[in-house]
Order: sequence, then C-alpha cells, then structure tokens
Amino acid sequence: MSHWCDWGYDDFNWDLDVSYDFSSEVETEFEVETSFESDLDINAEIDVCVDIDGNLATFYVDVQAVGDDSATEVNIAVVTTDDYSSIVISGYSAVG
Repeated sequence: MSHWCDWGYDDFNWDLDVSYDFSSEVETEFEVETSFESDLDINAEIDVCVDIDGNLATFYVDVQAVGDDSATEVNIAVVTTDDYSSIVISGYSAVG
C-alpha cells in the first residue's frame, strides 16, 4: 500500500477562498407568571435546667420607632464558659 507522500507530494499547498452569506431573524415572545408563597411556623421552646449558684442577670429589650423609611439593626455577642457568661447587645431602630 502506497501513501500520497510516496508520490512526491511533500509540499501540499491549497488556496481556498470561501464565503458564506447568512442572515437570520429571530423573534421571541414569552410570558412569565411567578407565584411564591411561604408559610413559616416556628414553635421554639427552650427549656434549660440549670441550678443557679451565684448571681443571675436578666433583661428584656423592646425598641420601637414609628414612621416611614425605617431601619433596624441588632448586634449580639455571647460568651459562656464554666465560670463566666456574658451577653452584649447593641442596636438601633430608627425612622427617617
């Protein structure tokens, strides 16, 4: 079996001029209807049985602002060790 290289075609040059005319028209039409419903029912019950031998500090926070363009932020840090417990809260509730 002979190969084309065996025939003396070591240098194969080929000039190719190709053109392609193409046009396209794409029309799209669509409708999107979205519906989202979410029901969240959290019933959290925390029951901690701890014998208090020392002091106890409790607090309740209720901060409210009424009006348009409201903003609220709460920052909380909690540290609990065998000998120490701490809660630090900062925040605001404001209206424009």
